Amino acid sequence: MRLTVEALSVADIERVHETTLDVLADLGVAIKSSSALELMRARGIKVENGRAHLSAKDVESALASTPSEFTIRSRNPERTLTIGPGHPPALLSCSGVPIILAEDGRQRQVTFDDYKDMLRLTHTSPVINMANSGALYPTWPDAERALYLQLWHTLTMTDKPLVGQSEGPELSKASVDMARAATGVSGQPVITAICNSLSPLAWDERMLEGIRVFAEEGQPINVSCCSMSGATAPVQLFGAIVQANAEVLAGLVYAQLVSPGTPVIYGTTSSIMDMGAMGLALGAPEYTLISAGCAQMAARYKLPYRGGGGLTDAKVIDGQAGAESTWNLLFSLSEGVHFMLQSVGVLESFMSASFDKWIADEEVIMKHNRLSRGLGPWPEDLMATFAEGVESSGYLKLKSTLKKFRTEFYRPVVGDRRSFEAWSGHDRHGFGHDCWDRVHKRLESYQPPELPKEATSELKAILARAGVDPGSKP
Repeated sequence: MRLTVEALSVADIERVHETTLDVLADLGVAIKSSSALELMRARGIKVENGRAHLSAKDVESALASTPSEFTIRSRNPERTLTIGPGHPPALLSCSGVPIILAEDGRQRQVTFDDYKDMLRLTHTSPVINMANSGALYPTWPDAERALYLQLWHTLTMTDKPLVGQSEGPELSKASVDMARAATGVSGQPVITAICNSLSPLAWDERMLEGIRVFAEEGQPINVSCCSMSGATAPVQLFGAIVQANAEVLAGLVYAQLVSPGTPVIYGTTSSIMDMGAMGLALGAPEYTLISAGCAQMAARYKLPYRGGGGLTDAKVIDGQAGAESTWNLLFSLSEGVHFMLQSVGVLESFMSASFDKWIADEEVIMKHNRLSRGLGPWPEDLMATFAEGVESSGYLKLKSTLKKFRTEFYRPVVGDRRSFEAWSGHDRHGFGHDCWDRVHKRLESYQPPELPKEATSELKAILARAGVDPGSKP
């Protein structure tokens, strides 16, 4: 079974492309890094007043050297992923969230214990296949040292492929070095970075430095835009798509100038500004339109695409959270997304997260995976099954039913299919309680993957050079 979501016609795709080239050439992109501007100028790119004006030739040359897929290694070779068209998507947790919604229904600042629990859920997840070292942002007096500790915990608590840290050159280099130490792999991609533009039409120095370091080290980069239509992007949705396209292509051009052949994932989480709440609205249908349009542009350029997730403006698991997260997940997966950050657990348009929401989102993804399998091959024994069923006046007791129902039918991990009478006579805790029950079982069953002593020592040495003690407590 194949579901598709498209926002642009064939003519629209070419018009977005041509308008993007006009924007890049005529308006340019603000590059807030003197070294990046010097490199661009040295490579023949027009630079005026701190803005790089990219020609069509600059863009086409960069696209020509950007691969359409790449393979990222992990600590556990069985978890190695190939990201790009024709491959199952890389699915990740929430990202950059500072607030946790606890089991008692209260919001509070994220702690390192929360972060570790999220890594335990990552490692035990049946659908999340990449680990995100920036899933949560714990409260810590020294924010930069906290990021080093997040890398340490991520690499020691899970053996899935890694998204690292890209906030500046030192942290970016440490991310790459630590991933190489943990995997024992050099000369191949072992980590990827999230590098975001600064809308409208700008790139700041820290993100440019992240692109530079990851490109020099031969590691893939997720070049993304997160603008708000009506605030940091044009109110017209076509304008929002053009701007996202321009910002991503500018970051891609810089990555290829630093090191031709650097893998780049085209990404966006752009949506609209809600003029009443005065904030980003990710549960809005316009988010889907912008994301679908950008997915089509990534396909035109033959690039892996990052978008979507279990996104909602809701604050708790309720009807709004269920509806918005489900349609965002289904639409995103149907766009042909290859890399999906914010897949599970996110609430309140990136501002908070919860573990029960994580479980609920996993359920939606698993149901989508069952849909994607379709009906399967035509059963050659179908007539024999009919004959047996007619003879037995039903199919419940047939060997074919008992043998195949577990593979033919999807059985929910959470959720209740019993009658009201059966449900109310047993317990009436509800869906949210079932999700938290699953969280506790997963956390209790977690077993850390073994890391060789040599790798552990090398990771500690990298942290020591940065002045960080892995046993630090706030």
